[in-house]
Amino acid sequence: MKKKTVLPLGLIFVFLMQMLLVVGASAQTAEWTFMIYVCADNDLESSWAPDLEELESVGSTADVHFVALVDLASEDGSELIHIEQGTHTVVETYSEQNLGDPQVAINFITTAQSYWPANRYVLDFWDHGNGFESVCWDQGDEDWLDCPKLGQIMDAVGFIDIIVFDACTMAHAEAYYEFIGHADYVVGSEESVPLDGYPNDANALDLVNNPTQDTLTYAIELVTNYGEYYWKKKGYGYETLSAVDVSQLPALTTAFTDWTTEMSANLGQYKKRYTAALRGAKKMAGTEPAYFVDMYDYMLELQDENVPASLKTAAENVKTAVDNAVVINWMNHKQSDCYGLHFFWSKALYWSGSWASLGREIYISVAWGQTTGWTNFLDAYFGI
Repeated sequence: MKKKTVLPLGLIFVFLMQMLLVVGASAQTAEWTFMIYVCADNDLESSWAPDLEELESVGSTADVHFVALVDLASEDGSELIHIEQGTHTVVETYSEQNLGDPQVAINFITTAQSYWPANRYVLDFWDHGNGFESVCWDQGDEDWLDCPKLGQIMDAVGFIDIIVFDACTMAHAEAYYEFIGHADYVVGSEESVPLDGYPNDANALDLVNNPTQDTLTYAIELVTNYGEYYWKKKGYGYETLSAVDVSQLPALTTAFTDWTTEMSANLGQYKKRYTAALRGAKKMAGTEPAYFVDMYDYMLELQDENVPASLKTAAENVKTAVDNAVVINWMNHKQSDCYGLHFFWSKALYWSGSWASLGREIYISVAWGQTTGWTNFLDAYFGI
């Protein structure tokens, strides 16, 4: 009789151990859980499969879990998956979800944290991005996340160690402001992110091989891996990526506010100088409805103009604050004048012109613009 019962009990034991790895709510707390919010209910659907394959080439361990909420354009509903070496397990299925709804993101994060508790968490927003205006565009529901929604998500979930944007032009002061008090580091690109996205296999392997590393080390690794991947890849050259220390953003906000006050006080006499500096400053390619202007580079250009000494000092303080906030910055060999963080400067058409509904009317709800006075400055600059 013992011989007849040993094998089934053994199989049951193996099954239970596998499930503890897949759904770790009752398992030991892991070192890291890497959560990916895959909004692929749009034209980026085909980019998810190779990213998933890269993650599966490494897979989860007892110390590190890779999990994702996946919403695809070609399928009804969405899935919560746990990624293992060579495969993945569907843990939960849902009816159609709107990933532009902050509550969906909140539910994903809290569910993942309950199933796979960890000492440290990464949250990766995977999709299209356009700075303050939108990230994670759910085409099926015609909705997206914006700065107020990012703030709502973070207020609800409390704290995530590292925020990652696998999305274009999200190294944006307006977006990063929403993470103050809610994260250690944010990783994102000032420029477009290629369809290949991040090197997920290298990023996963770094965690699995060194699960006790701290958040700063891993944030730097994410940028380093990205640089190593695109530096040697043919057909590329304009990519950027940086990691920002969120604890330094309050000081940056103060410096930018003081600078905005100086800009406003001197606008009547020096507007043409401001505009000349804007023409010379680094602006990101293809960004609408705005110029996304490298913050540090604009300050450099402004300091070269004939403006008051007090304004040059304020600009220098912003440069110092950017230097303190950006812990690592990489740009590819064809790129220049990207220092790791940009901000919004509208084009006239989108602020005071016929397309203001795509610019000003959205931006007035952005907390950074209100807090720093930048919204009021743009009103004055465009004569509103």
